[in-house]
Amino acid sequence: MSCISTTKAAKIATRKSITAKLNRIDPSVLHLCARATAAQVARIPEWNAAHSVALYMNLPNGELPTLPLLELAFSQGKTVYLPRIEPLSTNNDPPRYNGQKTCLHFLRVDSLQDALNLPPRGKYSIREPPLIANRDALPTKSPLDLIVLPGVAFTSEGGRLGHGAGYYDDFIKRYRSLHNLTPTLVGVGLPEQLLPVHNIQLEDHDEQLDYVVIADTTFCRFCK
Repeated sequence: MSCISTTKAAKIATRKSITAKLNRIDPSVLHLCARATAAQVARIPEWNAAHSVALYMNLPNGELPTLPLLELAFSQGKTVYLPRIEPLSTNNDPPRYNGQKTCLHFLRVDSLQDALNLPPRGKYSIREPPLIANRDALPTKSPLDLIVLPGVAFTSEGGRLGHGAGYYDDFIKRYRSLHNLTPTLVGVGLPEQLLPVHNIQLEDHDEQLDYVVIADTTFCRFCK
């Protein structure tokens, strides 16, 4: 088996193991961790300096709830963007890797209530904003100061294991090629999702995070 095949097999096994653990967590624990996470994010200097932030709507089960982060962002008057998956053909977006058919869009949402009223969409029943051209961060070249990313697992040094579709890694590369800069990247998760550094082997296409926030603890890749 090649090194690449071994890495991919390890990622698949880790995703399966972590997902099983997350699905057993009591909802009350999820909400406590969500509040602690928002309090930690509120202390990150780049968050406080940010005018625009990209957040996400959590999965119905087994994922850190993002409501406290949404409440925090809107209460501080930040411009908030939320993700939506669309076929590449929607905006004639070119593929960035073999077999790519869809990509991530970040759409501006005006209020917390608008976010909560979004209808579930897709096989994971995640709430997604409508595709409106003048609200789409990439076509409008809107600046994003900070992106909060979900993940299956994280390391204290900014490693992130996603769900395997590559949506966030792809979006970051598209954004970087358009703006010649990268927003601050903050991964958020639960204690069960923090792994030793050697347990997540990053590949060339994997983006490394600036911060990882796990409940009441913040890890900063560049801080001393």
